[in-house]
Amino acid sequence: MSGADILVIGAGLGGLAAARDLSAAGQTVTLLDKARGVSGRAATRRVTLSDGREARLDHGARYFTARHGRTHTLAEGGVRDGWNAVWTRGVPHWHAGTVSGAADGHPRYAPPQGMSALGRTLARGLNLETGVTVTSLERRAGLWRVHTREGLAAEASRLVLNLPAPQLVTVLEGVDLRGSGSEGPALEAARVEYAPCWVAGAVLQTDIPGTWPALRADHPVLEWLARELTKRPPGHPPALMLHATPAWSAANLERSPEDVLPELLTAASQIAGPLPEVEAAFAHRWRYAIPTRRAPGACHWDAALGLGWCGDWFTPDDHGPRVEAALLSGWSLARRVLHPQAE
Repeated sequence: MSGADILVIGAGLGGLAAARDLSAAGQTVTLLDKARGVSGRAATRRVTLSDGREARLDHGARYFTARHGRTHTLAEGGVRDGWNAVWTRGVPHWHAGTVSGAADGHPRYAPPQGMSALGRTLARGLNLETGVTVTSLERRAGLWRVHTREGLAAEASRLVLNLPAPQLVTVLEGVDLRGSGSEGPALEAARVEYAPCWVAGAVLQTDIPGTWPALRADHPVLEWLARELTKRPPGHPPALMLHATPAWSAANLERSPEDVLPELLTAASQIAGPLPEVEAAFAHRWRYAIPTRRAPGACHWDAALGLGWCGDWFTPDDHGPRVEAALLSGWSLARRVLHPQAE
């Protein structure tokens, strides 16, 4: 692989947002990602049932919001184009068997085909290589050279990293940043901390009672339950998506999916009542789910080195780590790459 002006490592939403703007400005961009698809933690699991029906469960990001003008334009444009929809305008709270809380009017967006549709939309027309795991970086003769586990290599004069902070720190270990404008930001990245999250999805034979789209739960095991069919087109199988609390996830981090799944389903029955027959279920661990200690600023760019990084672990605004933060960080990085004199 060669011939790109810019390499982007990580096709999560921040990397896709940056790559799309850079490509639109006439740069030749190549994205690499170790996963089979795009979107990072804005992920959708497809489950095929015995009768051939398919269920789609958002097992990463639950939805996204649009507090900024550009994100609002993207979200509402998606509604008009049919790939996006307003899912709900409020999520009630469960505590000790009581559900309370009214709609607040603020739209939560969830694409009908799953959260990964957001990433697929941003990826349209981009040069993307998936299933590629970066093992090392080197800078030689003014070029960044990327080595991968699969034996591929890529070169470009500029390099963008869109990775969870611990993975970014690891991939930079062989790069000498001493005396550069990136040394301090690399140290900041090393200080970023995450809370993990165990999640479970369950496709049910029948829907559970209740009219709520999701619940924020005050429970020792679960903090979130979502009725996934409320996001989907008519006819979608009933399904629940469950997110464990950060504390429970951390305490059970190294257990297997098969071990934690029954406990997460039991916790769901304590909140939603006895579950109907489960037709299919899975559990998944996100080791780097929610940044709890973030890096300052919207992104990092070192024009002299041609090196930068972005992600939801930066602080592009005051609203916390979320889908919109990743997008804002990626867009900000693209601006800095294209207009370094404006720094």
